[in-house]
Amino acid sequence: MKWFANLKFRYQLVTGMIFITSAALFLIGQLSYSYFYHRNTNEVLRRAGSSVNMAGDSLSSQFNSLSAATNHLLVKDPFPQMIADINNYKFTGYARYFTSATAVTDSFLQNHDLVNSVLVCGDDHIMFSPSSLGISRHFDQLLPEDIWHYPRITVLPSRYSSVFGKEGVIPISYPVSSILSSKHLAYQDIPNCRKVRFILLIDTDQIRDYFKRMSNRYTYCMYLADENGQPLDIIKKDYPDAFLPQICKWIADGSPGQEGTVKTENEDLFLTMDRIKFCNLNVVHMTKKSALTGDIKELRSFFILVWIACFLAAVLLSLALSGLLTRNLRVLGTIIRSINDKTYTKRREFNHTDEISLLGVQLNQMYDTIHLQLIQIKDEEQKKAMAEIQMMSEQINPHFLYNTLECIHFQILNGHSETAEGMLESLGKYLRTTLSFGKTLISVEKEIEHVTSYMEIMNRHSSDGILMETKIDPQLKDCKIMKILLQPLAENCIRHGFEGFISGFEPVPPRIDIVISSTENNQIRIEVTDNGKGIDIEVANACITENSPESQKHFGLSNIQKRLKACYGDSFHISFISIPYLKNSVIIELSKDI
Repeated sequence: MKWFANLKFRYQLVTGMIFITSAALFLIGQLSYSYFYHRNTNEVLRRAGSSVNMAGDSLSSQFNSLSAATNHLLVKDPFPQMIADINNYKFTGYARYFTSATAVTDSFLQNHDLVNSVLVCGDDHIMFSPSSLGISRHFDQLLPEDIWHYPRITVLPSRYSSVFGKEGVIPISYPVSSILSSKHLAYQDIPNCRKVRFILLIDTDQIRDYFKRMSNRYTYCMYLADENGQPLDIIKKDYPDAFLPQICKWIADGSPGQEGTVKTENEDLFLTMDRIKFCNLNVVHMTKKSALTGDIKELRSFFILVWIACFLAAVLLSLALSGLLTRNLRVLGTIIRSINDKTYTKRREFNHTDEISLLGVQLNQMYDTIHLQLIQIKDEEQKKAMAEIQMMSEQINPHFLYNTLECIHFQILNGHSETAEGMLESLGKYLRTTLSFGKTLISVEKEIEHVTSYMEIMNRHSSDGILMETKIDPQLKDCKIMKILLQPLAENCIRHGFEGFISGFEPVPPRIDIVISSTENNQIRIEVTDNGKGIDIEVANACITENSPESQKHFGLSNIQKRLKACYGDSFHISFISIPYLKNSVIIELSKDI
């Protein structure tokens, strides 16, 4: 927690209180959410169990009653004879059976609201219904399944019946056979006889209305399923989750009174089921997890609002408390900043006797002591730095002075008085800048005069002249820089750049360019360039590295680096560019503020 340790005390206090408040509210919120969620889940499952039990018992009673009523219907005339005729391939009696069969079924339909209509059909699709005599041509639309392969009473899924103008009917197929000789009706097929099916068409709306009355506000869907888990009274487009394979498998493998959770691709579903004692049908109650968490969202919103209020209160209280506790600390911080900024002129007095006030008194005493010591150290450092710079300035090529004096003496002996006079004049200018009455800094203009005097003397030593040109930003002429900075660089150009050139056979005419300009970050940029042999940049970088072997061999660059370090501290930079016989540059960037 390094970032926390680096915060100010008041912000540490604010952060700590916010963290504690948020953690406490988060824990309370999670525990409350978990508690209410489990409470809602248990309540919903309890209600769902009660609903499916009641619905299962009620539907079991209704279907068993309906099945018994169907038994009574099928043994009344003319159904035994009609079924026997179909079994025995006698089709001529349909018309004469219609009136009497309709009279019997009308009473049956009036007494059973669940039943929409009844059908009697053989496996050649010839059908009887009290509603129509001509519906056999719609057989494949109403019953696309192969109902002749169902050997027992079977409940089929809901479907649309255009014949009866109903949105949904649930067919219940009874395999029936009649043996007139024994006056016996059986729910089975007789071998080598035509198969007969008696079909009840259950009104789906009646089933759905009943389930809606038994549902609660958390119910996603309550429906009737067969023994394989396939929904019977609903369609897939309305409740697609009920038709998922994992849901059907859960129902098919389940037992009466079973409840549990099934995970789907979208969310979890809570299921409760009960079995009906008719064709192994199942009543299924389904609830989505999102329905349970919907009410809890209000609780979550409440906790969020509470958290925001507590957050703001924690921030305000912690700021007020931290302000009270850190008041004297801020005073000490102000004093220390003033000391660092060198603006602590008016002493701050502490009149209390608490620990922080005593610390402030000791801070004042320590400041007085350190201030006196700093004054002494600064005076000593200034004297030491001036002496060091002066010493290094005096080390710069003393042989140059001796050689120049001998050259002047030689010119006088040979009667070249004008040459000797020019050399003396240039030497005077050179020494005037070198000595400069003990000054460390001189103007850029004076430094240019100094290096120009040096080049004039060097060009008079021999007949081989080196062209030197200078270009200075006019705004920098009066700017102060360290003295004797350009002369060692010009000397290096002559010694290392043009050494070994034979007069008249130089690769290029020797040339030195000095450019002094301002940089974008308000520094002075000095670039000394020659067109000589080139610079070994690796060696040059080693020369400006303290205590390196190369700095001992190449005195010029090492001396410049040391003097710049003593004069500018770290606010300077030296770099090199080398393109032999084209551009070999030493670039120095200095701070204007010194």
